[in-house]
Amino acid sequence: MDYSDPYPADSEQFMLIEHMAGQVEKMETSMQEMMSNTVNIDRLQKDVEKMMSDIEKLKDKQRTFSNGDTQ
Repeated sequence: MDYSDPYPADSEQFMLIEHMAGQVEKMETSMQEMMSNTVNIDRLQKDVEKMMSDIEKLKDKQRTFSNGDTQ
């Protein structure tokens, strides 16, 4: 038996391991991007809530001004 030549099964297993390692790396990258997106979405939701609050305040001021009530 010559151990310098890999067995076909060993070569296939090595290729499978290499392929799976590449897939795992892609999944890790994707997960990191999703976690980053979650943080960004949370921040955007807070910003939108503040904007909606500010818009309501401006609308209330406009209504008060339109009714002739200047405080």
